[in-house]
Amino acid sequence: MIHDRSTELNACMNKVARLSNCVEIANLINSELSLGKLLSSVMETTKAAFQADSVSLLLREEKTGDLVFHIALGDVGDEIKEIFRLKKGSGIAGYVAETKTPLNIADVYDHPRFSPDYDRKTNYRTRSMLCVPLRARGRILGVIQVLNKLTPPYTFSNEELEMLITIGSSAAVAIDTAQIHRQIIRKETLERDLSLAREVQQSFLPATLPDIPGYDFSALNRPALEIGGDFYNFFILPDNRVGIVLGDVSGKGIAAALFMARLTSDIQHSAMHGHTPSQVLETVNDQLCQRAKHGMFVTLVYMLLEPDTGHIALANAGHLFPLRTDEGSASTLGSDNSKGPPLGILSGLTFEQEEFMLAPGQSITLYTDGITEAKNSRGDLFGMDRLLEILRSGMTASDNIVTSVSSAVEKFSLDHGRSDDITLLTLVRQRRTT
Repeated sequence: MIHDRSTELNACMNKVARLSNCVEIANLINSELSLGKLLSSVMETTKAAFQADSVSLLLREEKTGDLVFHIALGDVGDEIKEIFRLKKGSGIAGYVAETKTPLNIADVYDHPRFSPDYDRKTNYRTRSMLCVPLRARGRILGVIQVLNKLTPPYTFSNEELEMLITIGSSAAVAIDTAQIHRQIIRKETLERDLSLAREVQQSFLPATLPDIPGYDFSALNRPALEIGGDFYNFFILPDNRVGIVLGDVSGKGIAAALFMARLTSDIQHSAMHGHTPSQVLETVNDQLCQRAKHGMFVTLVYMLLEPDTGHIALANAGHLFPLRTDEGSASTLGSDNSKGPPLGILSGLTFEQEEFMLAPGQSITLYTDGITEAKNSRGDLFGMDRLLEILRSGMTASDNIVTSVSSAVEKFSLDHGRSDDITLLTLVRQRRTT
């Protein structure tokens, strides 16, 4: 009788200890949003609460359905995390995740789904096991395993299984909440990054257009939700010539915006030293290659305009050809043979230069692929033909051309939405009036 009372007392004390640990786990779950800290703390407390040799937590990989070790505590925990992941549905953990069925196993070697790979690779001997699924909002997030009871009878009770189910349920909700919180933080960070990128990008676009007698300029940069590196700029040079550049930096976000800002400064510096368009591209290309990071590059067109004569020197680094309009006709400006590669990929390149005349009444429009590659809901591209059709309509004012093109693109892609910037620039050489 005394022995029975002692046994009952020990059982009650153990139960109180487990309940105390469960309360501690609940407090952890309610107070911690950092997923890594949360999981580590929960598993440490669970290992102590169940007097287990080791515990592990596997989270389900969304794309593959595999279970990946995130926490493994015990003598071989680090080795298990390094060498093992469970393919979808494999092993006892995979079975529990697939069937959503908690298991209490006295000897895992008697279970048909047990894989001895753990033990062979780590020289560990798995015996008893509790394994429960982690489920929140109808989704299986992973499983918790508690291995090898350290106290007699060296197997886990059904009461302990129920307690682990309770812990697992609370942990799953906490994991789900932490994951949602992490997604919110990432979204807010991305939104801040995009906002800053837009500010940087807009700050390096010209605040005013050139005021040159006999010429009419208009430009538009309309950022998409995912901001890219579209840019344009004008440089009034000491000899009264005008440098005009429009381009598109690879990549998105703040990195592309900062790359664009430095690039614009480099182009202006080279242009101010009297370099021709081909020399500007060669100089800037070598500078970009010297400090290139993360594979970023840029396509652009650089033109040098002599206002008195209408003479234009042009060099193209992998960009879309400018379009010249004249009394209802429109055509590309430049040839494939003269177009060079994008800047920032390979140093030591030479770029060809082409010469054109802009007669009174003619216009030139530069643009980025956010216009020609805009899509509608059917996946159709806005394309070159639609752009040329607008330019052939006979408009003579630069702002009318820019407004018509941008409005047409917006209308075309309205039901699909844009994923790239819309940037275009038009200059018109006005006819003389008598």
